[in-house]
Amino acid sequence: MTALSQQRLLTIKELANHSGLSTSQVSSGRKQGRYRGWVSSTQGEVLGKGRPKHLWELSVSPLELIRELESEATTKQVILSNAVKRLRSELRKK
Repeated sequence: MTALSQQRLLTIKELANHSGLSTSQVSSGRKQGRYRGWVSSTQGEVLGKGRPKHLWELSVSPLELIRELESEATTKQVILSNAVKRLRSELRKK
């Protein structure tokens, strides 16, 4: 996501180079980002033979992405905290 926030359109291979991750890791993250509506793709120009490359870009602002991630982390923290409290309560009853 950092690479996409710094450069407008990148291929999976370029994203892998910028992030230091493998192309399969980037592809997996891209799928999650696309599912969440954070990234979208366009087709690049065809240079020579073959299919055009997909170019990926952020669909939301970096600030919006950070806010969403913080909100999700807070929600998960509250759920986990409540589960621990219930478990503690159940264990005290025994």
